[in-house]
Amino acid sequence: MNAQSSVIHYDAALNYMQKNNVDSAKIEIDLHMQNVDVQLDPENWYLEGFIYKELYKKYENENFNSPYRDKSLNSFKKSFKLDTVIARTKTTKELIRYLAGRFYNDAVLTLDSLNYLTSILCYEQYRDAALILDSILDIKKKDIEFYLALGTIYVEIYNSDKIKNLQFFNLTRDTYMKILNWDPNNYAANYDLGLLYWNKGVHLMNNIDYELNLDSVMQVQNYSVSIFKESLPFAQKAYEMEPKREETLIVLSGIFYSLNDFPKSKAFDAILKDLQKEK
Repeated sequence: MNAQSSVIHYDAALNYMQKNNVDSAKIEIDLHMQNVDVQLDPENWYLEGFIYKELYKKYENENFNSPYRDKSLNSFKKSFKLDTVIARTKTTKELIRYLAGRFYNDAVLTLDSLNYLTSILCYEQYRDAALILDSILDIKKKDIEFYLALGTIYVEIYNSDKIKNLQFFNLTRDTYMKILNWDPNNYAANYDLGLLYWNKGVHLMNNIDYELNLDSVMQVQNYSVSIFKESLPFAQKAYEMEPKREETLIVLSGIFYSLNDFPKSKAFDAILKDLQKEK
């Protein structure tokens, strides 16, 4: 496509948008953007982003996986990166802000056991947009908030069938470890990891098939003990941070009981009872 023909398509797309004919504008901007020479001009990316934003609003406003929305954001990102016109970059940021808000809302709406993959994709798009809007934004607070909620969904799926959904144990563990990599002192991630490991050990112990040979039974028991030991440092860390949280005392008492350390189990149980008396 030669430059003159490309300009004709750009002007036609702009004209159609001024007449609120977004469908015809799409045809023209798609033809215009086929010319690689126009892809260094932020104005072209801006118009493409604007047209696809309007297509999203018209056709895919309730589509959590909207291709129009994805393309719009991508075009605005390219425009913003190339642009040196302050007035236009300001407008571009406002449009990115609009899309970021929609991505975030959809990430929240889809954060459940059926749609969590869509939620992750929406959150990542939101995150990318948010950092464009504010390059020094401390996004980790939002990351931790989202991934704590995601971990809860993974636990829910895992608990629904611990054998069939074993991979969700690993996903839960990895999610909470990611949070602790960002913030080692995050109470919720420490507590939830301690609880996750302890519950797995209890499940293994409660489901031992004693018709197996002695060696097999011992292997399961030994593995359960190793799981209990893995839970301990996370539960202890949570206790150090929040010594008056009942749920942490319950888990610690349970862990030590499972490890046959009955004195420590009783000690935490006694702390729990004293705490409950204070209420």
